[in-house]
Amino acid sequence: MKLNVLIDTADILNINNQIIHFEDIFDKKIDVSLQKNNYLKNKTILITGGAGSIGSSLIKHLLNQNIKKIIALDHSEYGIFQLGLFFKTAIENKKLFLILGDIRNQDTINHIFSTFPIQIIYHAAAYKHIAILENNSTELISVNTEATLNILFTAKKQNAEQFIFISTDKAVNPINKMGISKRITELYLIKEVLTKKDNFKVKILRFGNVFNSNGSIFNIFKFQIENKLPITINHKSMKRYFISKFQATKGLIILSNPLFSSGIYILNMGQPYIIEKILFKILQKLNLDYTPNISYTKSKSKKYEKFDEELNFSYETQEKICSECNKINLNNYNLKKIEMEIKKYSQLLKI
Repeated sequence: MKLNVLIDTADILNINNQIIHFEDIFDKKIDVSLQKNNYLKNKTILITGGAGSIGSSLIKHLLNQNIKKIIALDHSEYGIFQLGLFFKTAIENKKLFLILGDIRNQDTINHIFSTFPIQIIYHAAAYKHIAILENNSTELISVNTEATLNILFTAKKQNAEQFIFISTDKAVNPINKMGISKRITELYLIKEVLTKKDNFKVKILRFGNVFNSNGSIFNIFKFQIENKLPITINHKSMKRYFISKFQATKGLIILSNPLFSSGIYILNMGQPYIIEKILFKILQKLNLDYTPNISYTKSKSKKYEKFDEELNFSYETQEKICSECNKINLNNYNLKKIEMEIKKYSQLLKI
């Protein structure tokens, strides 16, 4: 993780010291204002994956709210080091506590919840790199599903108020193992929502690709352009949803309003974009001293890559609850269907 992930200009792409803004590429005007929300006043918040793209952005913007303290957990020593550099003042003022640890370590999780009276959990920690995870099912499910559920049940036991889980459009009709792991986790969380009647809120937020997040296609383009390598695109027609880090962060903060009940929410992603056209816009903005070679890999099309992503299943109906997100109606879910779907996807992961 690089420090520029954390600053106000996080939604920029720096290629050869040339700056491209999110709004230069996408037809979206981003309102970067975020009002103070009374429902966050004096809250103690845990952010897993705190040194990642979304986690670090959450820290920055939550510190501008009236929170009591933030506990940021991450397994990257370098990531924690970088957070310490950037948020030095917040750490000195005991507004931010940094913890190095793996979300799979139950002793670490127990220590956090027994030390801090955590009320809200933003669960951003996950494995997400599709190609890598195709050959690492055991590691994938241990992080994306098993650790998630352990944190959820620990939070309930310790009387937390909300658990907010970041899902993905790739969990909808999933064809890759990362998406399958996220869908299995969604299903377990939905089961929890349908069977429990206490005040503990479990919220799932689905969204698509985040601009210039760690390991995104923009990182790949940057690497290929700066090293004068062929720029690779899977297919001319491939589309993806894209939002800025700030949009994702704002959606998560707004979703933590206790007036929003448990369930599945979909962030307003706008229209999907053709990746080839995004690349052309980037190249038009750059002053390069060579002509890039664009390589289309259609003949090597990967079975785990969709041409178009989806944000909801066909049986999921949506209700608009605010300008940032819609809520899925859970009427078409039942426990039998959930168990059958978990079994089906678990067999695909061979767990």
